Amino acid sequence: MGGDDIFRPDEKDSAPSSEVTERENKLLPASQKALPRKTLSNTNLPPRPGYGVRGTAIVLRTNYFHLLPDPKQTLYRYQVAIEPEEKVVRKRRRILALLIQDAPFATPLGAVATDYASTLVSSIKLDLGPDERTVASIVYRDEGESEPRPGAKVYTIKVQYSRAMPLSELLSYVSSADTGLPDDGKEELVQALNIVMSKTPNTTPGTVVVARNKHFPAGPSAVAFDLRGGLIALRGYFASVRTATLRVLININVCTAAFYRPGPLLNLMRDFREQCKGPLIPALEAFLRRVRVETTYLKDKKGLPAKKIKTISGLARPPHAPRGADSIQATFQCDELGGRINVKDFFAKRHGITLEKPNAPVINVGLPDKPVFVPPELCTVLPGQVARRKLTDVQTAEMIKVACRRPAENARLIAGEGSQVVGISGGTPTTFGVRVRPTMLTVPGRILSAPGVVYLNGSIRPEAGSWNMIKKKFSVGAAIRDWSYLRIGYGGSDPLQGSLQALVNTFKRTMDDCGLRADAPKPSTGYAVTISNDDDASRAALKEILGKIQRSTVKMLLVVLPDQRASTYASVKYLADVVYGIHNVCVVAQKLAKEKGQLQYMANVALKFNLKRGGTNQTLPADQLGVLRDGRTMVVGIDVTHPSPGSQKGAPSIAGLVASVDARFGQWPASIRIQEGRKEMVTELKAMLVERLRLWQKKNNAALPSRILVYRDGVSEGQYETVLREELPPLREACQQVYPAKGAKPQISIVIVGKRHHTRFFPVKAEDADRTGNPKNGTVVDRGITSHAQWDFFLQAHTGLQGTVRPAHYVVVHDEIGLGADGLQELTHGLCYLFGRATKAVSICPPAYYADLLCERGRCYLHSVLNADSAASASGGSEAGFDASRADWVSGVHAALAESMFYI
Repeated sequence: MGGDDIFRPDEKDSAPSSEVTERENKLLPASQKALPRKTLSNTNLPPRPGYGVRGTAIVLRTNYFHLLPDPKQTLYRYQVAIEPEEKVVRKRRRILALLIQDAPFATPLGAVATDYASTLVSSIKLDLGPDERTVASIVYRDEGESEPRPGAKVYTIKVQYSRAMPLSELLSYVSSADTGLPDDGKEELVQALNIVMSKTPNTTPGTVVVARNKHFPAGPSAVAFDLRGGLIALRGYFASVRTATLRVLININVCTAAFYRPGPLLNLMRDFREQCKGPLIPALEAFLRRVRVETTYLKDKKGLPAKKIKTISGLARPPHAPRGADSIQATFQCDELGGRINVKDFFAKRHGITLEKPNAPVINVGLPDKPVFVPPELCTVLPGQVARRKLTDVQTAEMIKVACRRPAENARLIAGEGSQVVGISGGTPTTFGVRVRPTMLTVPGRILSAPGVVYLNGSIRPEAGSWNMIKKKFSVGAAIRDWSYLRIGYGGSDPLQGSLQALVNTFKRTMDDCGLRADAPKPSTGYAVTISNDDDASRAALKEILGKIQRSTVKMLLVVLPDQRASTYASVKYLADVVYGIHNVCVVAQKLAKEKGQLQYMANVALKFNLKRGGTNQTLPADQLGVLRDGRTMVVGIDVTHPSPGSQKGAPSIAGLVASVDARFGQWPASIRIQEGRKEMVTELKAMLVERLRLWQKKNNAALPSRILVYRDGVSEGQYETVLREELPPLREACQQVYPAKGAKPQISIVIVGKRHHTRFFPVKAEDADRTGNPKNGTVVDRGITSHAQWDFFLQAHTGLQGTVRPAHYVVVHDEIGLGADGLQELTHGLCYLFGRATKAVSICPPAYYADLLCERGRCYLHSVLNADSAASASGGSEAGFDASRADWVSGVHAALAESMFYI
């Protein structure tokens, strides 16, 4: 297969549009004069300094389609308010769906679409009366209900005309340097087109919409994959309208999400039970909470089964019944049947139903304080319910298998099934004045040359983005003194069969071969501790042994884990990093003992040892570092990670900042803090940068950097200007605090690193593909799907091992350094070869990658908080919220590790 498996649609011409290229070149000088332009927040975005030219030119196909809006068409926008406010997304969608079924919104002369939140878009101006507003009353009824239920809730919908939006304004915006259309006007038009383009999937029966722009067929035609434990994966399609030079585009990509398996609830509970580890009842309750089920045991006026849809709020709980009670144990007061009665007898007497599985835990479809118990055998799980929960390791592995498709297969799905699901295969929602050219675009790209990688005793030229450091020694090898090893086991069988000491000796020799100056471990027999399946008891045992190791003056520890249990790993990291200040690297016993690839595995562990102890694994030649070559630039990586589903109520986000300390760019010490949950901008950014600048001073004879280049990870497209408004000022304030009052301050540039986008590239020719059918590493794209009005580019620095590679998206939002198009692209590409934990180029540049790893380490320190569903199981499911004043960890690590790469 490899490069021979290329997506080749039946198209005569695959050349990129020469008209677009010409317009890009023509608009660039004009846009540089018109910019810096003001954003909504009155902040300046830098002009694109040019397009890159270095590298080998190639042509790529991309998952964008050309939208052709009719310049004569005007769209009309309306604001919608629902009273009382409805916070349940499913119900709000249903309310607006009911609204547009009737006049004046249902009209044969035009079309109306909605975002099912607060906006309507119409192809004609609606007759809402002289003041251009109307009020409608909606009696709620669920899908499948022909009539509202008795006592159904009534909503008042207020609709107000907002403004006319000529599509010609958007076409003018993408084709000229200064149209006079402000950013908010452009974004409104793009939002309107997104609403228009999503009408087809939004109104297709059986299609589930997730996060507004992901569409999953969940009916009979659904493509489902078993994830185990009661979940399935469905294949769907993302769609989003974007602007580029001279064109309006729609980006379509394959996506996958986890859903609850539809069908009998008992089957779902059985599937979950088979995969559950730990106490069943609290875990099952967390799993089933908010799942919607259908029952048919009630009868309508004609005596026929009446379908009722209920939402599970939990299982039986005290004081109403024992926790997780079954139909025999769960009782309630029923005066109609003579007093207190259990669920089994109630259904037999009241509904004439003899339960076949009376020992199954009943579900509660009422409120926690007013329960309504229903036997699960009478319930059917409705299709199309997203599982908004953290997947288990097994489910994550299955999801990766499902989502991993070769590039050509993904391209075929997008062009075929995806176009049908999104509704562009027939060419058009013509009633809104929009046509779609249903063929994927081609764009010009370039392949950048790989830099040389320098070691102490020679350099290597990478091949396909990777290299082997056999007979090479780290650029700067650290001294590994006062180190030892710790074997953690469950007791009983020993996966290493007594060979650990010999393996450690082999590892010591591997460190020597890599250029580390390693003493023998002390003591030679290491340390050992036995743990159990009880997380609290295991943590206590680990605390005791690590305390003993610290008192023995060990500074570096090889920790041999019995398995990949996350709670054990998290406990080791918290105790060693935060409490005792012991550098540590964890390995899994089975992997360490595996003979095949053992030396390579040990060499990878040596990479971490060197970094943690202050060494530098590899460097680049100075002439390939661009603006960094004079050693006066601090490169910074920033990221924020947020609490995942299943976290404790009020769980915090974690902010991390890493920064280089010298001209080698091999050491990246870090600052880390918790902050308000779900807050994207870094709260204590000033203090964190001050810490990094002070360390730079310490490492550089009191000198300070002349430039600060920031790679900011984790920021969505709509938050670029927020970074300028909320993060650039504290960066400057930190410099004001540290630099001499009358001296020059550093030049600051900020580059956003995007990973969660849906742009993909597919080689047009086999010779431009790697062995997996992806573009070759070093591929960069800054034309065709980008805008002259924004400085951005896509870079695939790495070689994909499997599936379809996702390039990184870099957007410059502030530039005082004067980086230049080719300069920034080559610099960023070169940095990807300096990731110290691997002998290959990585997908995003190391400062952003390290910041991401740093935040993940913070998640270890808060493991029980961010995995509350699991942690609460043994305690009966505590629902107490997070309290920072009582938390085990809120910031930083032990002083002994504070100036190191403890997180690597």
